[in-house]
Amino acid sequence: MKKLTVIFIILLLSQAAFTQSSSDVLRYSRIYYSGTARFVGIGGAFGALGADFSALAVNPAGIGLYQGSEFSMTIAPSVEGVRTDYLGQMVSNNQVNVGMGNMGFVFTVKPQSGTTGPFRNFNVAFGMNRQNDFNSSFSVSGPNHSSSLLNVYNDKLNNNQGALPSDYPFDIGPAYDASLIYYDSVARKYTSDQPHGGAWQSKQVNTYGSINEFDITLGGNISDKLYFGITFGVPFIRYYENSTYSEKDYGDSIPYFKSMYYDYHLETHGTGFVIKGGVIYRPVNWVRIGVAIHSPTWYPSMHDHWYSSTSAHYDSILLDNTQNSPVGDYNYYMRTPFRAIGSLAFIIGKYGLVSAEYEYVNYSQGKLNASGYSFTKENDEVKSNFQSWGNIRLGTEWRIADFRLRAGGAYYSNPYTTPGINGARYTISGGVGYRMKYFYADVTYQWAQSKEQYYLYNYPGMLPSTNTYTTSTVLTTIGFRF
Repeated sequence: MKKLTVIFIILLLSQAAFTQSSSDVLRYSRIYYSGTARFVGIGGAFGALGADFSALAVNPAGIGLYQGSEFSMTIAPSVEGVRTDYLGQMVSNNQVNVGMGNMGFVFTVKPQSGTTGPFRNFNVAFGMNRQNDFNSSFSVSGPNHSSSLLNVYNDKLNNNQGALPSDYPFDIGPAYDASLIYYDSVARKYTSDQPHGGAWQSKQVNTYGSINEFDITLGGNISDKLYFGITFGVPFIRYYENSTYSEKDYGDSIPYFKSMYYDYHLETHGTGFVIKGGVIYRPVNWVRIGVAIHSPTWYPSMHDHWYSSTSAHYDSILLDNTQNSPVGDYNYYMRTPFRAIGSLAFIIGKYGLVSAEYEYVNYSQGKLNASGYSFTKENDEVKSNFQSWGNIRLGTEWRIADFRLRAGGAYYSNPYTTPGINGARYTISGGVGYRMKYFYADVTYQWAQSKEQYYLYNYPGMLPSTNTYTTSTVLTTIGFRF
């Protein structure tokens, strides 16, 4: 299995036949709600406001505040930037992605005219909301005069009596077949031509994909005081990773060796389900209080598909060699944590609003399982490596005739238990909107940033690259009421 031995480390290779690890559980557990431009414009703090399609993914009770039927759609192009700092070597990468924030319908059913009673209306909604993006591209590059990836391979074999390179078909085995490592019969151990490093090391990593959730929401309005709703969500995961790791002897200081390349490809697909319930209470016209509970998200049909290729180049071209791994396929089960969300909003007459939201999520509750393998080690890492904190979202909106001005921000807290490693994410957003009786349009700009410590491989004395991820997104929503 891949081992997460240092928090926020994404290792280069898998150590055996599977690719699932505790870092995968965290990747799919972190949700950064996207959706309509209005929702994002006030930082996603919509749990007590409602009447916005993306709010239904946070607090389904928001459907009760709709007074009529509606269709909305959002496009969200973004620029994903990554700056890496490895041993003083600074590299920046940017890529443009075009995604969809949401698309959804809301239908309102009102009691017949003249009917009395507390029940004001019943609403039904269905559509898609974006929950996370995995698009990034970065490069790590620098000299290493103390170790090589091949040290990891050799230590793995030398510390496991009886282990053979063929037991590791996706990494060590191909390196052995390409003569990058070999058995020294005199020293009785596996070794390589560069046991003390000395090569220029580089890695290019490209990831893309997303989590999109298809939601069906039912809810209503009682006496314009209490709003309720329930959402049945079906999230879809698609994640792709392509990476190339290399070591090159630029100074021709390593006998026989010229360069090596390790190419790795991973695809992950999964379909899950989640149930969300919530209420919004309006004690007075200018205050709204929202509470929502999200069940754990169950993914009974996760599937990984992966393969690798190892190439070796020597001073003599006759020795050059490329070895391909077999293709790996594996089905497994995953569960991500439950969530509890509390929201509070103040409505300032017809002029504007201020909203705040706190989301509790315990990332240590994630879990992997499979037929024939319990993932005990990986699940223990989830429990010990990740922690429970909270996410905070704040926002405001102000009205000027038919126009709206919005601003917001969010803080997604550090999920890691190891001191000194901070995986927090920050977002700032601002936008404008124009609203008429049967049509509206909104535009929002959102800036987001997070950092990670990225290790090329796990070895004593290995230093990480500090990666800074910055995302700039422009969301445009159009909506029609009918």
